[in-house]
Amino acid sequence: MTKNEWLERATKFDLGKCIFYNRPISIESRYQIDGARKWVLKMQEWVLSKSGDFVWEPIPSGRTNDFIESTRFDSPDECHSFWLSAVNEAKDLYVS
Repeated sequence: MTKNEWLERATKFDLGKCIFYNRPISIESRYQIDGARKWVLKMQEWVLSKSGDFVWEPIPSGRTNDFIESTRFDSPDECHSFWLSAVNEAKDLYVS
């Protein structure tokens, strides 16, 4: 398999520890109900929202459409770029 074929099949990219939170960070794929593949930046139980905050990720049956829309990205590159531009300090983490 070529490098690009491996990357197309990948479902998770481990990025090491976040320098602001000292917690493991990864970009993971999530298949949607319609079969589309979206990406999420995950830090243990939290995911990065498009507001730039980490939010608690509920179990699948507890995820609303608004939650999914606000935490899913179209590609791992989009997810990673947003993380680099949006997270520049540690903020308090809450379970909602």
